[in-house]
Amino acid sequence: MRIDDFEVRRLDSQTCSVVQYKGDDEDIVIPEKLGKYSTGKIESTLVRRGLKAKSISLPSSVYEIDDELFPALRYLERFEVAKGSHSFKAEDGVLYDSSCYSLIFYPPAKSESSFIPPRRLGRVASTAFSATARLQTFAYTAKLEEFQALPSQLPELKAFIPADDAQDYDGVLIKGKKLLFYPPKKEGSSYVIPDGIEEIASLSQESFFPKSVKTLYVPSSLKKGLERALGKQVKVDVDSHNAAYRSVDGVLYSWKRVLLSFPGERRDKVYVTATGTDRIGSGAFRFSKIDTLIISHGATAIGDSAFASSQISSLVIPSTVSEIDVHAFFQAESLKEVFVEKGSVAELFLRADGKESILKVVPSLF
Repeated sequence: MRIDDFEVRRLDSQTCSVVQYKGDDEDIVIPEKLGKYSTGKIESTLVRRGLKAKSISLPSSVYEIDDELFPALRYLERFEVAKGSHSFKAEDGVLYDSSCYSLIFYPPAKSESSFIPPRRLGRVASTAFSATARLQTFAYTAKLEEFQALPSQLPELKAFIPADDAQDYDGVLIKGKKLLFYPPKKEGSSYVIPDGIEEIASLSQESFFPKSVKTLYVPSSLKKGLERALGKQVKVDVDSHNAAYRSVDGVLYSWKRVLLSFPGERRDKVYVTATGTDRIGSGAFRFSKIDTLIISHGATAIGDSAFASSQISSLVIPSTVSEIDVHAFFQAESLKEVFVEKGSVAELFLRADGKESILKVVPSLF
């Protein structure tokens, strides 16, 4: 139903949700009461297509904002929140939870290139930079523990700058033994992970390190998250005393004999996996630009999306491979020939997967 300039949806006998603003003002002021209903929720469709909203003012009664609203606020310069809200607070146009512990949304059209958040800020929510911001530096305190934004949401960020008692890590955000965030626009083609770091934060499906980082130096202390963090171009150099990872000619392996990540920008004509390799890990050759891949004899398994979106045209799979994930060849459109031994699991799998046209069955491979 429509009340004044707002399309609303009744939540209960006393509360409504704002579905969409129907007016033309770029400064949207949402009233605390719409008709007889108290405004409780803001839905993702608040700003209709074509309206370049510059500011949004919330009443104290609002207790929930749909996360899907934030990516649409590309032109927003500021949020305002009425006094008395138990859910939200705005400072200098930036939206926080009521305690200013969590940064909920930073308006992307703010003109400042640097950001100094409240000292009590401890968390940056995944919605905080849902629409690309212009920030180049982010000042942080020792209380900041969680940074959930993705690199693609902060394309201009060059450095994290320590404030107060926070420690400086050359522009990189680190908390305790965890590497939280690497600025997308930080200068330098190589990066040395500080000794003592044990984990790299997960960033969903996005690589942690930007394309500018060509070589990554890994200390003996790192135990977790490296395989998820690598960009398709990253060559790794792992300390020989690292108990979780090892590098073989710049390729990342685990000490459990799993090939974890092959640098996608390497253009080897032929690559043969290291002797003793037991498994090709999930997404290990995703985006790879090599022409021919030979999986060494003794390997037993090929993981999920192992060759997804790669440019591999020729593949050799030994008869020792007894396990192939159903999605191993997902979007591996460049494959022209796969050499397998007659009667092997690989032959049976590829026939069942409808890839008979690229099968090259031979009596023996090794």
